[in-house]
Amino acid sequence: MTQSKTAVSGVHSFDEWSALREVVVGRAEHYTEHDVDASWLLFYFENVAPVLNGGSANRRLVPVPPQLVDELNEDIAGLADALASCGVKVLRPAAPGKDVDIRSPHWDARATPPLNVRDQSIILGHTIVETAPHVRARLFENDLLKPIFYRYYSSGSNWLSMPRPALGAGSLDDAYFRRQGIDVSRATDAETAQSIDGLGLEMVFDGAQCMRLGRDVLVNVANRNHELALRWLRDNFPQLRFHVLDAMADNHIDSIVVPLRPGLMLLRSARYLPYLPQAMQSWEAIYPPPMSEPEPDYSDFGFIIPTASRYIDINVLSIDENTVVVNSHYPELIAVLEKRGFTVVPVRHRHRRLFGGGFHCFTLDTVRDGGCEDYLS
Repeated sequence: MTQSKTAVSGVHSFDEWSALREVVVGRAEHYTEHDVDASWLLFYFENVAPVLNGGSANRRLVPVPPQLVDELNEDIAGLADALASCGVKVLRPAAPGKDVDIRSPHWDARATPPLNVRDQSIILGHTIVETAPHVRARLFENDLLKPIFYRYYSSGSNWLSMPRPALGAGSLDDAYFRRQGIDVSRATDAETAQSIDGLGLEMVFDGAQCMRLGRDVLVNVANRNHELALRWLRDNFPQLRFHVLDAMADNHIDSIVVPLRPGLMLLRSARYLPYLPQAMQSWEAIYPPPMSEPEPDYSDFGFIIPTASRYIDINVLSIDENTVVVNSHYPELIAVLEKRGFTVVPVRHRHRRLFGGGFHCFTLDTVRDGGCEDYLS
């Protein structure tokens, strides 16, 4: 499939499915360790808890085997090539030149490269929004996207940033877990950061907690950190309607619900329907079939931490209303989508649970054809 290109000035992206023209694809050079501090452990808790309960995670920096990083970079290059072959302009963040240690007055961390670019930014119409990271190691990640953002800004885009969180001790709310009776002390007891007197819970939020539907935006809100961010979004974008998904997940939702086009969505299971706006509950849902391929055997690599959900392969990226990028290692989902008339672009993603994201996470769609349409009234 090849798309005709249109002249574009600045960002223009209102939804998840209209024809994709320009996209940022992340990169993973120097993804040499996971910095397993308290902010990281709490953010990934649902996925890493089984490993933590095994008692193996007793190091602050957990190495990532170089072979797996090399294979990840091969797969990301395959994603970029596949998108370019479909006529999409592919942009890449600046490459981190080395392993980087970062420090604030309250904590230090090993920086994460700009791989999951969906997390620290969201495009809302003609505005770039930099969000407020949960994980300390990611606080300066968007510096490597700034060359791209400045080019869009020079072309007329708006550019806003949520207040930068200090992320001192006590900044993060574990209410989502407490309400479910889940003990997260394995994460909170690892805290080494300093607190800031009188600060309390901060605005903390990722772009992947949102799904855009034209004029309407779904927003997962699971705790006080997210509530503060929702208020900021409503204050700064009064023309949009933000619909609260009340603790649909602890944070990201793009491995739970992915709108494929108006009236049709990919949904992890029917139990998530009640979280959606009433008008969206009548949309047709495609439920992902079981995956027959077992997870890769990493026993030869020593201690491996699976940061992403086991449902990460529904984290697909739409090129248009009829074309979807899907992991080639999930043929069952490819078959279901093809039976529904979709053109599937299969792209390899071998280590999908190890690096916190899938194709939707690895990309930031900066230009799509769709506008501020009303799909829910």
